[in-house]
Amino acid sequence: MLDLYKLQVFLTAARAGSFSAAAERLYVTQPAVSQHVGDLEALLGRTLFVRGRRGVSLTPHGQRLAEYAERIFALVGEAEAALTDVSRITEGRVALGATPGIAIYLAPDWITRFRGRYPHLSVALQTGVTREILQAVLGGRIDIGLIEGELDPLPDPRLAVETLQEVEQVVVVGRKHPLWGAEEVPLSALDRASLIARTPGSQTRAWLDAALKSAGVQPMIAAEFDQIEAIKRAVGSGMCLTIMPVYAVQSEVEQGTLRTVRIAGAPLIRRLKVIYDSSAPLTPVAGVFVTMLRDMFADQGSRS
Repeated sequence: MLDLYKLQVFLTAARAGSFSAAAERLYVTQPAVSQHVGDLEALLGRTLFVRGRRGVSLTPHGQRLAEYAERIFALVGEAEAALTDVSRITEGRVALGATPGIAIYLAPDWITRFRGRYPHLSVALQTGVTREILQAVLGGRIDIGLIEGELDPLPDPRLAVETLQEVEQVVVVGRKHPLWGAEEVPLSALDRASLIARTPGSQTRAWLDAALKSAGVQPMIAAEFDQIEAIKRAVGSGMCLTIMPVYAVQSEVEQGTLRTVRIAGAPLIRRLKVIYDSSAPLTPVAGVFVTMLRDMFADQGSRS
């Protein structure tokens, strides 16, 4: 009879493309992964992987076993999700990944709310750019991704994407900036303006560059930072502006150190999204976290 743990090791290696990557995800050694896969091959009398210098790939027999394994673990997950009463289990964990703005300004409150409802459960949060979060979700290293990055086209058919909220992006200025007293400005007013932006290569920077270019707006890039807090400090102490979501500057606006200026006519919008691997059911703990987010944003929408 097939050992489910060995089957899980096999499937993890198949998804990861190498025994070493599978070992990292399973918190075991690479020899242990090799041993479990070797045991399966001996039991079945089939070679499941082609071993190479750069990793492993499935043989036709390995591909067939992987398809069965996907179905087996999907059924196991469905059974667990259907029958588990999360409020009664004594321990459990959900692993989240979030892009920087969400991780810093939104996720801590969500985690606090979740822990208030389920104090016996734990939450792990890691921060990464959109690309890293996608890879972690599809690689099984995290249960849920929370992003604002654009996903057009969808990078993988296994990826499930739910939009929680549209997030307006606003101009942010400090007290020394001429726009400090403005309520709103047209996007064209930012042409040749001194802008502090995220570093090239980030999804946020790519999105902003594309949005400004499509509007025929070409600001002067005064500085580039990879940290949101650094951008805010630079804007607050100088004559430059930036563009970011309202939630990222809420504290500074309340303190009077920064001011938001809406973009008139056609505001810049990004979408707050939750993503997960649809090829396997969410764990019960991850499932209740997603349900909490859906309910929370549905309530916000009904009040708006």
